[in-house]
Amino acid sequence: MSSVVLFSKENATSSFIQDVLSSVNYDLETYTQWNGERKRLSPILVWDLDSFTQCNVEALTAIRLENPDTMILVYARDPEEFISIPNNLYDIILSEDSLKLHLMSKILRLKDIYSAKMIFRERMSHLVGKSASMTALRKTVERTILHTGPVLIQGETGVGKDLVARAIACMYERFVTVNCSAIPDNLFESELFGHTRGAFTGAQNERIGLFEEANGGAIFLDEIGDMPLHAQVKLLRVIQNHEIRPIGANKTRHVDVRIIAASNRDLKEEVKEKRFREDLYYRLNVIPIQIKPLRERKEDIEDLSNYFIHQYAPQGENFVLSPEALEKLQNHNWPGNIRELENVIQRALCFANPGFLKPEDLQIDEEFVSKGSTGGVALAESNLPYEDFRDLQLEQEREFLTRTIEKCDGSVSLAAKHLKMLRTALYNRLNRLGIKAGGK
Repeated sequence: MSSVVLFSKENATSSFIQDVLSSVNYDLETYTQWNGERKRLSPILVWDLDSFTQCNVEALTAIRLENPDTMILVYARDPEEFISIPNNLYDIILSEDSLKLHLMSKILRLKDIYSAKMIFRERMSHLVGKSASMTALRKTVERTILHTGPVLIQGETGVGKDLVARAIACMYERFVTVNCSAIPDNLFESELFGHTRGAFTGAQNERIGLFEEANGGAIFLDEIGDMPLHAQVKLLRVIQNHEIRPIGANKTRHVDVRIIAASNRDLKEEVKEKRFREDLYYRLNVIPIQIKPLRERKEDIEDLSNYFIHQYAPQGENFVLSPEALEKLQNHNWPGNIRELENVIQRALCFANPGFLKPEDLQIDEEFVSKGSTGGVALAESNLPYEDFRDLQLEQEREFLTRTIEKCDGSVSLAAKHLKMLRTALYNRLNRLGIKAGGK
């Protein structure tokens, strides 16, 4: 049952509102006077301006301050008489006649706006940090929500690109995620655009592609830098024409999808090296978002740590990060970014006793940082040419994956589980890095 609050003197219009809302199972609270009491109100409030001519501004201001998320519909016999009331104190204003004609449609609209606000607030709450870059990022996301153009999010692995994408897509009921690094090259077109029955060997049934599944919503193309060139051509056509053609189909199908892409690579450099199409890059980069690595915004570590403590602490057990533990966290370079910090905190909560988390409770893998040559800060401060940097980066990834598989007794399946990756995604990455792995 939905809840609405009505402020109105007893009259024919208020009776009409009560009859309509009760007939559709709305829980209605009615007040015939405003006594200045500040309290939490329901998500939707309906206010009769004619009933409270002496205190409209005062009352609506107090309600807005106390209930910033409440959606306020105001009405009057002649709304023109109340043009002096600031429009930021209400969301919709109607005449009595319009109210009677459109009451339920306006109530439903307010419900939709309220729901979107709550989803947006919940998703933005995951973008934690008080650094200047995080403050700017949140403002950018807020502006981006209101547009429909493609978004390109760039940043290192583990900085939270998926969280930013979800926040941007809060206005859409449909949100489809595509991990481009997990799709075999020969299946990209079928995965994204679908196929008809008999389109190729093994296509026994028609299949809806991910773009068609996301129609009317948003699609998140994660790690788009791993998309093969032949699939990039197809994607470019979708962005240009808003149409897809499933494999084997004779006709195109219109799709209305907001595209959000992300990459841990510098796509400008990928364009220079002919690994990414220049025309596609500019089509995607309409709204660019760059997320800084954690080592460049260490002032966010305390807030992030407390966020993860609150998220993962067992119920009834309280943990507090000690100053010494915080110092240890801030002295680390975080090559795995926020994902690495999350794992460190989660691991500590599994083994530490409730109370203060001490430095010894925080198990940080310093193995890669100690090597220096490929550690995050060491590379960032070096004067290496970009090609040499890429070679070192790829070599580090080869060493890391090879060592992980060895620790898992040569099992790719166990390694994928340990790395929180899909088995197919890990095999795909191993092939691209030239690493031969067994079938386990």
